[in-house]
Amino acid sequence: IKKVVTFGVVAVVAILVLLSSIGPADQGKASLAKTSITQTTLYVDIVGGVLRPGVYPVDPGTRLFEVVSAAGGFTKNADQKSVNLARLVTDGEQIIVLTGSGAEAAKAQINAIANPVVLKAGDKFTGTVVKLATFGAFINLVPNKDGLLHISQIRKMFGGKRIENLEDVMKVGEKVEVVIDEIDPKGKYSLVPANLPE
Repeated sequence: IKKVVTFGVVAVVAILVLLSSIGPADQGKASLAKTSITQTTLYVDIVGGVLRPGVYPVDPGTRLFEVVSAAGGFTKNADQKSVNLARLVTDGEQIIVLTGSGAEAAKAQINAIANPVVLKAGDKFTGTVVKLATFGAFINLVPNKDGLLHISQIRKMFGGKRIENLEDVMKVGEKVEVVIDEIDPKGKYSLVPANLPE
């Protein structure tokens, strides 16, 4: 037992001597290795409403207003409220500065999600034709809500005449006054013309 205790004490002393032999110079090498993998340059891509869109190298801790400045500043039609100029940027991110109608469309979509419109039969809209098909036209009523104006209803708009080609009487982007006739169990909207000729 005396030999085992002596061996154990010697082993503990050897470990302590080994640990104490690592001096500050070796510890500095360890911290240098650690800092060499710390990123010193970030790359940020800025597009949209800036004068010089592109990828910019920036230092860690850079704020968005500094990236906008490096990109030459905002264009005249940039929506400056679409970005948080005070926030820190991160490596590899793409910053999109909205412009003009794109900014308004994005705001409308956000508003539609935050404040959804509940549509019901009898509601009247001035909608926009978004797609034509052989069986009718899809009309956008509010953001993310389209209804079908069936070809039989479109014929009524033109005095009941046969329509060979829907593109001859209606175009994508055209405004049409419609009324929701019914809503099926799946939430699909059937439309009728709002103002039929007498």
